[in-house]
Amino acid sequence: MIRSCRLISRRMSTLNYANVNKLREFFSYGVEAVKPKSLFEGYYKTASKIHESVNHDHKRYHVIGFGKAVLGMAVQMEKLLGHRLCSGCISIPVGTSERFAGDVDFSLSPNTVMEVIECARDNLPDERSLVAASKIRQIAHSMTSEDILCVLVSGGGSALLCLPKAPITLPEKLQIIKSLSTAGASIDELNYVRIALSDVKGGQLALQAKSAFRVYSYVISDIVGDPMELIASGPTVVPKGVDVNRKAKDILMKYRLWEKLPPVAMQIIDQPRDNGYKTNTDNNELFLLGSNAVAVNCIAQRAQSEGLKCIVLSKQLEGNVAELSAIYVELAGMLYNFKKGKLSERLMADKFGTLLLKLKCTDVEKVELVGKVVDWKEEPLLIVGAGEPTVCVSGSGKGGRNQELALRISYGLHELENVADSVYFLSAGTDGIDGPTDAAGAIGGAFVANEYHEIFHKDGKSFIENNDSYRFYEALNSGHYFVKTGHTGTNVMDLHMLLIDS
Repeated sequence: MIRSCRLISRRMSTLNYANVNKLREFFSYGVEAVKPKSLFEGYYKTASKIHESVNHDHKRYHVIGFGKAVLGMAVQMEKLLGHRLCSGCISIPVGTSERFAGDVDFSLSPNTVMEVIECARDNLPDERSLVAASKIRQIAHSMTSEDILCVLVSGGGSALLCLPKAPITLPEKLQIIKSLSTAGASIDELNYVRIALSDVKGGQLALQAKSAFRVYSYVISDIVGDPMELIASGPTVVPKGVDVNRKAKDILMKYRLWEKLPPVAMQIIDQPRDNGYKTNTDNNELFLLGSNAVAVNCIAQRAQSEGLKCIVLSKQLEGNVAELSAIYVELAGMLYNFKKGKLSERLMADKFGTLLLKLKCTDVEKVELVGKVVDWKEEPLLIVGAGEPTVCVSGSGKGGRNQELALRISYGLHELENVADSVYFLSAGTDGIDGPTDAAGAIGGAFVANEYHEIFHKDGKSFIENNDSYRFYEALNSGHYFVKTGHTGTNVMDLHMLLIDS
C-alpha cells in the first residue's frame, strides 16, 4: 500500500512540478538581485554621493563590517578603494568563506588588508563574536582626522557584533533574547533590547569613531520599513527621539519577562544612558544600498516578462505566522473562487478590501489591486509579498517561520471547499536560512497535505502544533518541497509567492 501511495504521490508531483519549479526560479531571481555585487553596482551607477564617499584621495580608508551579506560587500569595497584601503576587519557567519570558495564575487584579494572573523554559528553570538566586536570597536576608536571609516552593515549583524554592556554576561544576554524570540517578539523589539544591553549597538560604534574625517555606513536592510537605527541594531545610528532603555523595558514587560531578568540586566536598563551617548556625529553618513523592494520588483518584472500577471501585495508583512497564514488562505480561496465564477466581482472586491486592510494597505493600493484582479480574471496570477513574520514557539519540534507558514497554508487550503490543486505557495528567507535548519523555506499547497495523507494515511497537523515543520517536509518525498539554497551571501528578509494557476 505504501508503495502504491508513493506512485500516486510521484504522479501528483509530476503534475505540480512545473509550477513548483517556477516559484523556485522566481525566488532565485529575487535573491540574485539583492546580492552585494548587484546592489553595489546598481547604487554606484545611480547615486553621486557614493562616488564622493570613495574619492577622498588623500585620506586613509578603513573597512569594518558585520552581517550575512558583508563578505560580498567587502569584496566590492576592496575593488572600489584599491590601494587607499589601509586596514579592516569584518565579522561574518561561520562557514561563509568555505561556502563561497572560488566565487570571485565573494573572494577578497590574496593580499587583502582586511581580517576576516567567522563566528555566530546558527545566528547566535559566541566568544568569537566578542573578539570581532572588540577588534572592530578598536579600529573605530583609532580613527583620526586623516582617516575614513567605511562600515558595512547587513542583517545578522546583531549576532556578529556582540559586546554586552558590563557586568551582564553573554549567556545572560543570549537567554534574554531567546526568551523574547520564543515569545514572538518582532525583530524591531529584539533589537531595541539588544541596543539597551550593548556597548556597540545603537550608535555607540559611530561614537567610537567621532574623531574620523568621515564615517560612511553602507547598509542592506533586513527589517520591515528599513529603519536604519535598527538594522543590525544600528551600531552607527544614534537613535533620536526615543528613550531606548525605556522602550526596552516596555518590551520586556509586554512579554512578561522583566521580572525574570538577571538583576544586572535590570540595573543596566533602569539607569540613564551615558551623556556621551548624545554626542553629535556630524561626520556620519548612511547609504541604504538595498532592501526587499529590490527583490520583489525583480520577481514582478521577471514574471511579467514571461507573460505571467503579477500583483505585489505588500513589502511589509509582519505578525504571527498563524494569523498571516489565515490571511493567505482566505485570499487564495477568494481569488480562486472569483476566477472560477463562484464569487461575484462585488463580493470579491469587498473581501479583498477587508484582507488588504489587515495588511495595512492604503485605500489607493486597494483600488489598484482590486482593479488588477478584475482585469486578469481569466489568467494565472502571481501574488508577491515580503516581510518578516514571527512564530510563537510552544512545541519542541524543528523548523522555521517560512516552513511553518508554508505548512499552515497547505492545511488551510486543504480544508477549503472547492479549491483544487492549482494554488501554490512559496515562503523562504533570502539569506538561505530558516530557523536552525539547512532550508531557506518550503513550498505549500493543498497538494502537499494530500500527498502526506496518501503516503502516511494520517493527518500531518500535529507537526504544526509541535512547531515541527522541518520534520514534516523532511519525511515527505525526501524533502521534495523544501526550498534549499545554502547561505546566499545576502539578507533582505523573507519572500512569499502565491500562484493561482487557473
